[in-house]
Amino acid sequence: MKMQLSFGLSIGALPVALGFSHFAQEGGSLAAQASRQIQNRDSGLKPHHYTWTAPGEDDVRAPCPVLNTLANHEFLPHNGRNITLDKAIDALGSAMNIAPALATTFFNGGLRTNPTPNATWFDFDMLHKHNILEHDGSLSRRDMYFDTSNRFDEDTFDSFLSYFDSNATVLGVNETAVARAKHAYEMSKINPEFTITSTNLPIMVGESVMMMLVWGSVENPGANREYFEYFFRNERLPVELGWTPGSTEIEVSIVQSLSAAMLSASPSDVPLLFSP
Repeated sequence: MKMQLSFGLSIGALPVALGFSHFAQEGGSLAAQASRQIQNRDSGLKPHHYTWTAPGEDDVRAPCPVLNTLANHEFLPHNGRNITLDKAIDALGSAMNIAPALATTFFNGGLRTNPTPNATWFDFDMLHKHNILEHDGSLSRRDMYFDTSNRFDEDTFDSFLSYFDSNATVLGVNETAVARAKHAYEMSKINPEFTITSTNLPIMVGESVMMMLVWGSVENPGANREYFEYFFRNERLPVELGWTPGSTEIEVSIVQSLSAAMLSASPSDVPLLFSP
């Protein structure tokens, strides 16, 4: 059953997800290199921005390319285990200039996947539990109905990108709102168990908004397409393309504001909530 969203959704309570969503194949062109030092440049970036190492066979990864990327750069433990609040705040702040309050929101979302009572940590592989943070309608992963690995899927990602003008160099908030909604709708047609709930939707919109801010800026939201594609395809920060973290901290309030704008810009003739 397809359901239209009521725009009474409380953006003020937006549980912006840990999942900006998902994980690139270890066999990719960059992942095949066990370790590579990015050429240093006078950019003010931190040492971890310049060094990237592919995950090894004993490392775990999440259905979240941001977390995986931070581990590949060793802002977070490279093995993907024992992620604590302090580690999350430091990593997200150091790597992407995400404010502590927003980083705490991300962390608390991840903590929900740990089955241990009163746990204060989580491992990346815990995040694969369906419909907690991981969800159908990913920008870059096949739905779990088809593939439980939650690895990067080039066809899915290319399908999402097909909703943008091929000449667009910046993926704006309005354009991304339309692309995200249409992409999810098309995925719903082939997955008989496709689900997007009123809990999933704010997570999904929050993920897209974060891409507008991290690969754009707080002052000018909108993802640089080259940075955006490089990040998803390689699970690597696009430092060698010229990216640096924004100078203004990314705070909860700007994510809430842009999430409301993205929902408002979603096409009225496309459902936003789905149940099997």
